[in-house]
Amino acid sequence: MTTSKHLNAGQLAALQRLGDILVPGDSEFPSFSQSGSIEHVDRMLDYMYESDLSGVKALLSIFRFTPSFLIRGIMLLTEKQGSVPEPLGQVFRMANLGLKGVVMTLYYSDLGAGPSVLEVIHWDSKIVERDDDAQVSEAG
Repeated sequence: MTTSKHLNAGQLAALQRLGDILVPGDSEFPSFSQSGSIEHVDRMLDYMYESDLSGVKALLSIFRFTPSFLIRGIMLLTEKQGSVPEPLGQVFRMANLGLKGVVMTLYYSDLGAGPSVLEVIHWDSKIVERDDDAQVSEAG
């Protein structure tokens, strides 16, 4: 079972459920929960501003008891923040960045013990340095 020094068990469960709503997975990609990335949530939350962390924790506490269809609707509304009048638009932007940002950062960090997301998308961060002199002599 996952534990966190920042989130309680209910908030972790809400984050896992939110992650599976945003990243449900398919025949190729693992879902958020299958990726195992929630195990590394503290690596990210350790560096979050306290005020931002408080907001994320508050929303996760609410989401713990919110039906999945309502969470989907709320997340869809946060995507439409550009058409929402201020100051509500600002709240929607922050909710979108805070919640979706945590989920997507954890998922694409590919740190979990589950299937590798980066392998599925064929992404490799390896840097290949080329010898410019060899390229010039071959072209000449």
